[in-house]
Amino acid sequence: MKHRIFAALAACAIVVGSAAAASAQSSRLTPTLTVTGAGSVTHAPDRATVSFRIETTNDQAAAATSANAAIANALTTHLAPLNIPQSAISTSGYALNYNPRPVRPDPASTQRYGYTVERTIDVVVDKVDGAGAVVDAGVAAGVTNVNGIAFSLRDRRAAMLGAQTAALADAVAQARNLAAAAHVRIVRILAISPSGGNGPVPLFRASPRLMTAAVPTTIDPGNLTVDASVVVQYEIAPEHP
Repeated sequence: MKHRIFAALAACAIVVGSAAAASAQSSRLTPTLTVTGAGSVTHAPDRATVSFRIETTNDQAAAATSANAAIANALTTHLAPLNIPQSAISTSGYALNYNPRPVRPDPASTQRYGYTVERTIDVVVDKVDGAGAVVDAGVAAGVTNVNGIAFSLRDRRAAMLGAQTAALADAVAQARNLAAAAHVRIVRILAISPSGGNGPVPLFRASPRLMTAAVPTTIDPGNLTVDASVVVQYEIAPEHP
């Protein structure tokens, strides 16, 4: 019985000793170097989304909705010669609101009374040089506003991968430079945390009242810049062990 007790105590001592050694080892922090690399790639956009707003007002809700639908149908008709598939035309917003007429309306007010229908239609084209023709089709159909044109990339993931590669190369260059300046050496990479977001998107805004069908609308989309950043943590050690 005594031998068993001594054996148990010895085992406990070994476990406690091992735990203490592990704790002491973990308490010695590993020297690290953390850098943030930045990278970007620039591409010409290959997709454009044209946003239209159709607004109609009438004292009768049915008349307001009918007039709105008529303009929406006219827009589809005017887009047909441009060979834009129906799947590229979508209604992204629709609302019917009632604004009662006051007993004594202000004659100088431009406020509309009655039922107002607001519809937003987005048209996606995969040829950015055709965006101007889409705008002209909307104006010819009688849309109330051209909300804007947003340019984008069909394969944004490929552009993001390119930006991340550039960001990592920047992080590596920074780490090597800092390590040399601090007279330490890089042992290994401990962690890589990528992040990123799209750069500014060129935006075109227009009002149908400012355009005429006699002069076709032309739009210069410019270029899109996709940015990315990468945080890299390295383990470092003295330059001369």
